[in-house]
Amino acid sequence: MAERRRRRKKSKSFMHIAVEIVVVIAVCFVVFKAAIFSYNFAKDYFFEEGTRTLTGEMVEFTVPEGASTKDIAEILKESGLINSTLAFRLESKAEGYDGTYRQGNYSIEKGTANEEIMKMLQTGIVYSDASKITIPEGYTAKQIAELLEEKGFFTAEEFITEMNTGTFDYEFLKDIPDREYRLEGYLFPATYEIKEGETVHDLIVKMLDRFEIAYDNILSGYSGDLTVDQLVTVASLIESEIQVESERKTAAGVIYNRLEADMLLQIDSTVQYALSTRNEVVTYEDLEVDSPYNTYKYKGLPYGPICCPGEPSLDAAVNPEDNNYIYYVVKERGSGEHVFTENYDDFLKAKEAYQQSFNN
Repeated sequence: MAERRRRRKKSKSFMHIAVEIVVVIAVCFVVFKAAIFSYNFAKDYFFEEGTRTLTGEMVEFTVPEGASTKDIAEILKESGLINSTLAFRLESKAEGYDGTYRQGNYSIEKGTANEEIMKMLQTGIVYSDASKITIPEGYTAKQIAELLEEKGFFTAEEFITEMNTGTFDYEFLKDIPDREYRLEGYLFPATYEIKEGETVHDLIVKMLDRFEIAYDNILSGYSGDLTVDQLVTVASLIESEIQVESERKTAAGVIYNRLEADMLLQIDSTVQYALSTRNEVVTYEDLEVDSPYNTYKYKGLPYGPICCPGEPSLDAAVNPEDNNYIYYVVKERGSGEHVFTENYDDFLKAKEAYQQSFNN
């Protein structure tokens, strides 16, 4: 009797173990299948986004200078070339393409797989039936118009008229006041391609699109008291005055220090803008020009930007150096460098040294 009980106990133990083994195997099988399903789902959704079929429809678009992967993903989504900006950004990161994309004009067929698009975006210019024009940093709207006419793209009058009267729907343009050159400061300096058949309006949109990238990356994070237009104005002063990039934030500090002290800014470039001149020396007669851009006559910032600044100057306007400088003057003729001082006596000494450099 006892022997039979021991056998039944052993039999139960064996059956219990067998059941456990079967359960473990079943769980492993389910987990394995789930893993395969999850992998395929993630791959389909986040990477290839399902099977695509080439449609034969070509989509042309431009990747502007300085565009991030996020910016490019949004352009592709708007163009109907990808289904998900998140998917494109994740795949770019996972496959090592992030940060390798180049500016340029592209023509890509709808239905092209993400990875093929990524490879194309590394090449730069994909179609080349366009002419290039480079807008230098610090050019005024008037100079840009004259350059376009000189290069044979559009007349200066066409450009200025469209700039002043065209409709451009951008957040950063909503509160700018009426002025002689309405988009002064916002025509971003960069190299642009103008295809045959493109209009003045198309070119201005490209410039504003490029400014929008700088706005998103730099200006949108500003939390101070200045408006966007005032920030762009400060940046334009820095662009017009400063040639050495390492001095830009220092000069920004000077501008803000003078504003805080309720001093006249007394920036030569604003007088030159009011007179439409770029003379090396501003005369006492020049300083008498009655213009809201003359910072020798009127306190505060000028009426608006005095040129179109690049990213370094925009960054300096948003992130100025914390210093006690009130004055600056060119170190010596032709050097491009400046001497920054905290008091007027040191400024006068530096100014005298600059004037003496004319005789060397």
